[in-house]
Amino acid sequence: MNPRPIIFCFLVFILLSCGSEKANEQRIVVFCASSLSPVLEQVKSKWEKDHHEKIIINAASSGILARQIENGAQADIFLSANRDWMDYLVNSMSIDNPPQIIASNRLAVATPLDAEIDSTKFKELISVFKNKNSKISIGDPGHVPLGKYTKESLDFYQVFDEVSSDLIRTKDARSALMLVELGEASFGFVYLSDAVSSKKVQIVSLIPEESHQPINYQAIIVNDKKQGVQNFFKFLYSEETEGIWKGMGFHE
Repeated sequence: MNPRPIIFCFLVFILLSCGSEKANEQRIVVFCASSLSPVLEQVKSKWEKDHHEKIIINAASSGILARQIENGAQADIFLSANRDWMDYLVNSMSIDNPPQIIASNRLAVATPLDAEIDSTKFKELISVFKNKNSKISIGDPGHVPLGKYTKESLDFYQVFDEVSSDLIRTKDARSALMLVELGEASFGFVYLSDAVSSKKVQIVSLIPEESHQPINYQAIIVNDKKQGVQNFFKFLYSEETEGIWKGMGFHE
């Protein structure tokens, strides 16, 4: 039996394995809250123009992502829209790296573009909710940070129970916006950044920040062994990306 074909195949296997490991080292996997997806795509494009690392983005609700990482999902960086889910992950996995606040957001009420309603103060808009019996999209308060902030605001104005039957609870922030874009919800409690990024909705009211906890996005390094992760993490909230964040409706 000629051993050369066997030796050749073995060498090819070794080369492919090494190449695969090298390629994996050049991929930075970022798990981010769904409301961060549009801005992260722009940050990703800016980074990849000048660096060899490829950025892979996995966007979903913060709670889903935290549980995925806890159960073994390979993430290098985690960005959460809620401090509770960040604390949950840090404690469950005993992560030593401290989380960093990278941006803040606002809550807004959005409607479809063709909706006949004037922009108004939120307190005045509450009476519209009651009278119209309209479908209102929100993130699920039990699982989605957007929903938690929304419920806090509705509780603050003591109207959550009154409009509860009109609420459409969604799996993440982007889904709450999508229902408004499709006209399946007359109103949507959404992040200001999401509404700004959409050409299919209009913002009719900003929700007073005093009515809910601050909406701060936190980021943390989950895997600090991969080359390039530290640099990209710093790049996320650097002067180079500040304009991207502000342009998408976020603020410091």
